[in-house]
Amino acid sequence: MATTRAPQPGTATPAAALAAFARRAWGRPRSRSIALYLLVVLAVAIASSVPGPEEAPLAKMQRAAFDWQMQLLRRHWPLPIANDVVLVGIDEGSEEAFTEPLALWHRHFARLLDALGEAGPRAIGVDVVPPERSYDDILPGSDLALFRAIRDASRRCPVVFALTVDKEGRAARMHPTFVRVVGEAGLGFDQQLRDPDSVFRRFSEDELGQDRPAPTLSGQILRAIGRPVGSGYVDYSVGGPVTYVPMQDVIAWKEAGLASRLRDAFAGRIVLVGYVQKRADRWQLPVQLIAVEAAEGQARLNQPGVITHLQTLRSHLAHGLLQPLPAGLRWALCLLAAGLVFLRLRLAVSLAVVVVLTVAMVAIGLYAIRAHQVLMPVAPLAFTLWAGFVTRAIADGIDNTVERGRLRRTFAGQVSPAVMSEMLAGSLSPGVSGQLAEVCILFSDVRDFTTLSERMSPVVVTTVLQRYFDRMVRAVHRHEGTVDKFIGDGMMVLFGAPQTSPDSCGNAVRCALDMMRELDSLNADFEAEDLPTLTIGIGINFGVVTVGNIGSSERHNYSAIGDAVNVAARLEGLTKELGRKILITEAVVARIGSGFQFDPLGSHQVKGHSPVSIWGIRTARPTPEPTG
Repeated sequence: MATTRAPQPGTATPAAALAAFARRAWGRPRSRSIALYLLVVLAVAIASSVPGPEEAPLAKMQRAAFDWQMQLLRRHWPLPIANDVVLVGIDEGSEEAFTEPLALWHRHFARLLDALGEAGPRAIGVDVVPPERSYDDILPGSDLALFRAIRDASRRCPVVFALTVDKEGRAARMHPTFVRVVGEAGLGFDQQLRDPDSVFRRFSEDELGQDRPAPTLSGQILRAIGRPVGSGYVDYSVGGPVTYVPMQDVIAWKEAGLASRLRDAFAGRIVLVGYVQKRADRWQLPVQLIAVEAAEGQARLNQPGVITHLQTLRSHLAHGLLQPLPAGLRWALCLLAAGLVFLRLRLAVSLAVVVVLTVAMVAIGLYAIRAHQVLMPVAPLAFTLWAGFVTRAIADGIDNTVERGRLRRTFAGQVSPAVMSEMLAGSLSPGVSGQLAEVCILFSDVRDFTTLSERMSPVVVTTVLQRYFDRMVRAVHRHEGTVDKFIGDGMMVLFGAPQTSPDSCGNAVRCALDMMRELDSLNADFEAEDLPTLTIGIGINFGVVTVGNIGSSERHNYSAIGDAVNVAARLEGLTKELGRKILITEAVVARIGSGFQFDPLGSHQVKGHSPVSIWGIRTARPTPEPTG
């Protein structure tokens, strides 16, 4: 029977060892940054591949970025093209002019080709469904007229017809004589690539074909005029708004003998013939190209299919298709952008850096398109930058929260809430430092406590003193005071530092009166418990002092030093001599409004200082006599 050996005492399990290693690694800034870097890289990898390369969030973002770049460039930095491609459109007016069904338009297309051929174009592309069979039985001589027009036009310039495909991707049936007249070089598929969102952005005969490249209408036209056919992204910023000449107008110019008008419109230019009706052959494009539909308020993502061939030709004629960076280089740039997590900066500074880098990256992306025909991975880089920023911000926020909690637990009983707030906010300068500030200082001390403590056990002395300080500190904090230090049975309190106050003197006096009320309540408890009651004296002064971390470079604490501090301490010492519980200086009285009853006590000599004008303040209860 198998037995399970229990872990020996002091032996860590693998999980515990791994957790301990993770804690140690996370505690080191460099190891933590490396872990955050790997986390960002993992996030980018997931966003690039899940659920698939084409449907992943980054792929969608990059497509949206491309559309935005094209719209921006077309609006602000369009690239004109000499001898631009011209479009002859078959629109609703054409259907009104030619009343036969479209399949019987052979003679009309023949007249169009005759007109275009005489104009001297560079090439003619016809994005119209080729005839499937002869219609001479309906219109005798129409086939011959079309074939002769194709032959005559082809002798003047290249003529390419669109080759449609059926649902299975096979070439549609065509009239055999039409195929012989046009020839293999005169046919090109009218298909284009569609991205997953059905928008046409990329051109590639290699991707379009299954086993071999599929010659397209625009590709065949380019070959016919001796231009190379590339693959890449179509530049939608090339060329102006697309206008078209209606088919019936071209025929009318020819029949009216307007040869010069035909030459002005078509000579030396590639001519495309295609449908522009709003009900058929519509494609989604990143930008609005056809000017007529833009004026009529049509949606930009629904334009005639012939426009896809037109803009593909424009891109090739201008400077070629846009080329994305190689995958390896794109990943290298993303890995470089992820390095932002290694920068430990303040949140506002980090945000500014990310914003500046994002804007710079967008500008570089636009420049790369316009100057070098290179498509930068703007969306993946922006995503990586912001992922790095958010990851670092979250990690630093967690660290700051943990550190603030640790500081609060460590120093909660050692510094006042105001000092703690300044520490957590990072407002206190590290090391020994100080600055001038106008502060109201309160000193308090228990009278004859040494004599009292001689009659009590140490435990009772400690208990009495702790209960006394608990009451006094609560009163100080209620009035926005900062306990500077405890001096035996006395304490020094600051008002107006480290956080400034509009009424530091008023707060100090109200605190002193509150301390007296707390002491009365505490003494009642002491009497009931047969413990000695306490009497205190308080001195308050206002002045300019140095506040900050006072001490040595190795051991210091937040405090205040200056003449005003010394005067407040001496003032507290005079309370017993003058028989008053609270004494304040004229500097304090001058800064307090109405609402207090002061008694002028004249000018008194203070040890180590010139005479000081002193005032008393009336309290609600008489001063209890000290016991003993």
